Amino acid sequence: MDLYNKQFEQRQETSAYWHNKSHDLLVSARTLWNAMESERKLETNCWATYKMLMGMSFELLFKAHCVGSGTEFKSTHDLVALANIANLPISKEEKKLLKVLSEYVIWDGRYPTPKKPEHLKGHWKNQADLLDDKLDLENLMPLWRQFSDSFMEHYN
Repeated sequence: MDLYNKQFEQRQETSAYWHNKSHDLLVSARTLWNAMESERKLETNCWATYKMLMGMSFELLFKAHCVGSGTEFKSTHDLVALANIANLPISKEEKKLLKVLSEYVIWDGRYPTPKKPEHLKGHWKNQADLLDDKLDLENLMPLWRQFSDSFMEHYN
């Protein structure tokens, strides 16, 4: 087997790679959050990008759990589904958060519109059900840490 194929398989099958990439995305989201907080006067506004990075971080964290446990996962960005596949307990309130973050990963962090108008309507409704501060870094960090600590306890 050539070096590239071996490296590919090793990265695919080593949960620490998945966890490390999740952490990289978390640090990027935190950096953006801090810039937005400190530059309010300059109106730095990257909310959608921040939420996309947070969602992607959770996605890779859940996939790290799956890789660590040998659980197959579908190629999906649905964070609620991934948490369930990874057998991670989530509350009703956490499901709402993850559902909104999923939409940012799927389209709202990258594109101006979803593929269908009803997706926009659903996204607005889901987001309206949450208070904006629920998606603040201070609120999401303890949840990320909870899943990360669980990963470290089981797979490290």
